[in-house]
Amino acid sequence: MIWWLKARAVPQVLATVLATVLLSALAQGHAIPVPTIIGPSGSLLFGQILGLLPAVVLLWGLERGDVMAEEVAVRPARPRALALCLAYVVVLAALATVVHALFDRPDVLSMARNSIGSLGAALILRALVGPGIAAIAIAALPLLCAAAGRRPGGTAQPWAWPIHPADSVLALAEAGFLLLVGCLLLLCWGRPVVNPLALGD
Repeated sequence: MIWWLKARAVPQVLATVLATVLLSALAQGHAIPVPTIIGPSGSLLFGQILGLLPAVVLLWGLERGDVMAEEVAVRPARPRALALCLAYVVVLAALATVVHALFDRPDVLSMARNSIGSLGAALILRALVGPGIAAIAIAALPLLCAAAGRRPGGTAQPWAWPIHPADSVLALAEAGFLLLVGCLLLLCWGRPVVNPLALGD
């Protein structure tokens, strides 16, 4: 089990989670300008984009093992991968909740929600096109939402969950739905639909 955790880069994932929570707390309110397709120029809070880092590291860790060998192993690897993803969600959500409760940092909550939703989106894309394209696609997701996901008045479109405020129930529900679908695909689906050899490289 210890070997499996090391092979899946769990120490690196945990370190990235801690660093991301700290950076999100320190970057409270800071944003980067993003040109928009509709309306005036918008912005993307650092907390809304930092959550990509641990999600991408976790996705990288999931692909570090010998996938071909694990597919035929006596002990199924997919439930372990699912357990790792769920543990990631629990740890990240708990840390973000504690930091927000102690220091009033809503950006940390946005970061955690976006990281969880990005992980779900990455797992969905992983099942469709493979992990490499999935990592690139989720990195572009917040920027796409910031550029095209605002109404002329500046409020976020319902589908643009990464740029919703931290207290948005709709954004939390959408991120949770993506995670649920992604976890189901992780548990039940073996190889990418578009590129079946992507997980065996």
